[in-house]
Amino acid sequence: MEIEKAPCCKTKPIIILEKSPSKKNSFVSFLSTVLLILLPKCPFCIAAYSGAFMMFFDIDNAALVPVFIHLKPLLGLFVLGSILFNYKGKKSQTAIIIVLTALILLLLDSYGNISLLPIWTIYTAFFFGAWFNGNFHYFYRFLLVKS
Repeated sequence: MEIEKAPCCKTKPIIILEKSPSKKNSFVSFLSTVLLILLPKCPFCIAAYSGAFMMFFDIDNAALVPVFIHLKPLLGLFVLGSILFNYKGKKSQTAIIIVLTALILLLLDSYGNISLLPIWTIYTAFFFGAWFNGNFHYFYRFLLVKS
């Protein structure tokens, strides 16, 4: 608390209160920044995120398994198509390479019964490819500013 003297003697002194930033406000600010970095912002990014996220779910119904065996590769093509529709230059080229590699590994695992990596890492690669195309550079700039 600081008291400033007024130029005239008849006025009351002005009291200036300085608030210290609360931990709650700084945490909320950090959380909102992280959510803006991680969450998709455009319709094609939302489609790619949802396609990559749906790969993690399995169908346990024995009658539907022959039909849904093709679902994961189709979702992989959907993620790839979403990235192609949202083409942003060099970062999209990197995302396409990541998703194409994951798609090849998924096709080998689904149709060739050749499992080179655990399946969850392949699904994570699809998700990372979609995230890289949409929001990775925001995250990278956020880390550079904080350092």
